[in-house]
Amino acid sequence: MTGEINSNGGHVKVEIQKAFKILSIIIICIPIIAITIAILARTEKFSPFFILVVIGQTLMIRYVFIGMAFKFLSNESLNRLRDVLDFELIKS
Repeated sequence: MTGEINSNGGHVKVEIQKAFKILSIIIICIPIIAITIAILARTEKFSPFFILVVIGQTLMIRYVFIGMAFKFLSNESLNRLRDVLDFELIKS
């Protein structure tokens, strides 16, 4: 969290740390790596449906798991900051 707080207001910017960004990129790439290995190993007959599954898994990981976790954790940390500073939260 970065920002500034004055006596009449302030703003706080919540960001994901660089280490967690790298880990989330690795997690997002797992379905792509898995389909690449499946294509190269030729264990099954390739189906274009696999591409749709990979796209769906990637979007679900990105928007459902990582997005919801960020939203929940950032709201929790902002509430803790508000409690410590004894300020009211005004969303803009």
